[in-house]
Amino acid sequence: MSFDDKSQEKIIVQVAIDSPLNQLFDYAWSKDFVAEPKKGQIVQVSFGRQECVGVVMRIMDKTEYDPAKLKRIQALAPLPPISGDVVAMAEFAATYYQRPVGEVLIPSIPKMWRQKNKWELLGKEKKVSKASDAVKNTKAKTEDEISLNKEQLFIVEKLWKQSISKKFSCNLLQGVTGSGKTLTYLNWLKKILDDGESQVMIMVPEINLTPQLEASVEQAFPGKKLVVMHSGITDRTRADNWEKAHLGKAQIILGTRMAIATSAPNLKAIVVDEEHDLSYKQQEGVRYSARDLAVWRGKKLNIPVVLASATPSLETWFHAQEKRYETLSLKERAAKNAQPPLIQILDLKQEQKAGRKNEHGISEHLLNELHKNIEQGRQSIIYINRRGYSPVLNCQACGWLSDCVKCSAHMVLHKITDQKKNLCCHHCGVMKLVPKACPECGNTDLSPLGKGTQKIEEFLSEKFPKAKILRIDADTTRKKGSAESLFTEIHEGNSDIIVGTQMIAKGHDYKSVSLVGVIDADASLFSQDFRASERLFAQLMQVAGRAGRSEDAGESKVIIQTNYPEAVAYKHLKNADVDGFLEELKNERQLVGLPPFSYQALVHGEHKTLAQAMDMLKDAAQLAKADKIWPANVMLSDVIPRAMVRIAGKERAQMLVESEGRQDLQKSIEILQHYLTEAHPKRKGVGWYIERDPISI
Repeated sequence: MSFDDKSQEKIIVQVAIDSPLNQLFDYAWSKDFVAEPKKGQIVQVSFGRQECVGVVMRIMDKTEYDPAKLKRIQALAPLPPISGDVVAMAEFAATYYQRPVGEVLIPSIPKMWRQKNKWELLGKEKKVSKASDAVKNTKAKTEDEISLNKEQLFIVEKLWKQSISKKFSCNLLQGVTGSGKTLTYLNWLKKILDDGESQVMIMVPEINLTPQLEASVEQAFPGKKLVVMHSGITDRTRADNWEKAHLGKAQIILGTRMAIATSAPNLKAIVVDEEHDLSYKQQEGVRYSARDLAVWRGKKLNIPVVLASATPSLETWFHAQEKRYETLSLKERAAKNAQPPLIQILDLKQEQKAGRKNEHGISEHLLNELHKNIEQGRQSIIYINRRGYSPVLNCQACGWLSDCVKCSAHMVLHKITDQKKNLCCHHCGVMKLVPKACPECGNTDLSPLGKGTQKIEEFLSEKFPKAKILRIDADTTRKKGSAESLFTEIHEGNSDIIVGTQMIAKGHDYKSVSLVGVIDADASLFSQDFRASERLFAQLMQVAGRAGRSEDAGESKVIIQTNYPEAVAYKHLKNADVDGFLEELKNERQLVGLPPFSYQALVHGEHKTLAQAMDMLKDAAQLAKADKIWPANVMLSDVIPRAMVRIAGKERAQMLVESEGRQDLQKSIEILQHYLTEAHPKRKGVGWYIERDPISI
């Protein structure tokens, strides 16, 4: 039956809406629409008392409801339907992460395309200022092509063969830092983009990495249209960029984890750079892993996926060892005459026994090396993964600490100016002025305990008054364009010492850094989270890899200060032995049955009182385990308080679900979801959610 024949009947469409209700909603297709309804179409509907945007998921002839009472679709977005692979991926993610499909799919559409009153505006061409044109033209200047070495050429050819086979493949591109992973995959993508209609996607973990990579991509593909997708761009820019990708006009999509849900009808390759990075896991709303969805999407489209990292996650590395993924190795540094840095594990206990000073956490040895490096006109990095001036303010008279009233955490001391300081909670964002006296005993002598990036910057400024010191952390990069400006300063050699958090370690190609000092890394060795040592190793390998990336850096050195030089992570760091560390970690995990040898989910509960949150999870667990279809080999842990119990005034509890089988775990969390949904109305104010494949426990 044709659409014209059907127009005399009621055509019913089921629409996904961003609602916590786990269902699709029936609407009547308007006879006024010339177009036939299609899956993936963006539509305007009336939902309750409000109007909102939804996506057509099913087209039907019948409905369980009275057709006469069904609301009609109000309007169609002036766009083709969202690409089928994105809709299918949303359906998969909804099932896998146990969330309504509307909560997965609708937020992936840019905000302005979710507002019908903006559709007409978006149809008009946006004016581009002459200034931005000048910037773009400056960026697009091509550089002399860098010739690839034998390893790189071999990998490019191998990936190209996968592309022309039009079959799915997942590849771990593992190489030492500075081995030219980016250059390698860009040369592969260049071959794909010779076809003018093909599209490729490159994902990076952090917003501050996109400007550097954007410039590299524009230089590599001067004639191709590139769009960026991340939360740092304006709503209008994101809407325009998404539309260009959706219509196939943009050939290169570069972005953070949100980019994975960008509709692209001619997608031919996906690259996930720094695949090990935790930023690929969403921590609010639908807690998806963009890396895992990238693999799923590649499989759906039968295209190659590249997961690139110098320090791959254990799960990815294990899949490669088991031959589920292909391993592509780069073992040599790409730059000629660039030598890997000498990694030194400095035992602070031995330094103390030798009577050497340790001021503000920086050893005498590291200070001497900094002094030598400055004299040689080379750059140094001091890495401390803690921002602010000091982690806590203390009254030595009574023991008072600057605790947050809303969270189970200390408020961090931040220095605004030489005269002004404040206290800030890094979890809920509450800010307070520093008290003039102790709130408990009235003592006016309050002391900062510990150190952060601000305190280290202040100390080094006193030690090296003539040196130019840059601090890079979430505070100094808050304003738009500030991160790009600071990194430009480094790349142009306008700094002697860079003090920063993990932001300085991720993927940046510094040409003149020949010394890296790491301070205060030991805390991660004693975390209750079994992934802490893996994260520490990856962070330190990444920051160590910023040294010795070019001939300009000369003989480079990495000094890691520790009180525990025997720790497994430091033992392998000394030899830059990534595979050895991951092999040891794999054996440990296998012994105790932790991922990747098992599958996990966390059930979270939160309420103003901890008892209410815990009781709800306990009730749901009891009912779920009594259910006849509960899988026998799924283990439910006791309900316990979270490691950080209170955040923003809410008390939090958790329950771990574990299984050796992925399907059994899926079945168990579906059962738990059912009983939690049933129990929720009886316990007002209790929030809950299920997190699949948690990255921290």
